[in-house]
Amino acid sequence: MADHHRPPGTHGVALGLFLGTLVSVIVGAWALGTPQKDPVGGVVLALQDGVRTNAQWLRNLPSDAPLDWEALSFAVQGGDAKRGAALIDVYGCGACHIVPGITRAHGTVGPSLSGFRNRAYVAGILPNRPADLVGWLIDPTIYSPQTAMPDLGVTEDEARDMAAYLYTLGGAR
Repeated sequence: MADHHRPPGTHGVALGLFLGTLVSVIVGAWALGTPQKDPVGGVVLALQDGVRTNAQWLRNLPSDAPLDWEALSFAVQGGDAKRGAALIDVYGCGACHIVPGITRAHGTVGPSLSGFRNRAYVAGILPNRPADLVGWLIDPTIYSPQTAMPDLGVTEDEARDMAAYLYTLGGAR
């Protein structure tokens, strides 16, 4: 029986988002360790949260909307671009970077973040993908020990929000 409430292909998107969440949770739990005594239980709880996020996204999708595959490739699970913009200001990222949309962000020590979404790499070393960007924002020295970008103590949730904002910075290709 056909599902007339979703455009063709969204079930595949849901499966892809589910599998992406599963892999992210497992890798994250392995790399960082889970804070619970039961690491499997921690993975299951995190996976359930990811599935809820994906299900909410699908519920909010208009039934006749064409899928924007480019936007989906830059979707940051649990990220909020509005909060991210505020955090970029609070953490003082504009002292080193030009960040469009952030009032005091006119620094020239680091690169301008204009058109960030269209870049191939984060800091010239990591593929420009949400998980890599979030990791970079949390602790850039893990990926590049000699980087001038400091570890600002950004939490994972804050990094997701900041990444969500940076992915709104498209620009001409």
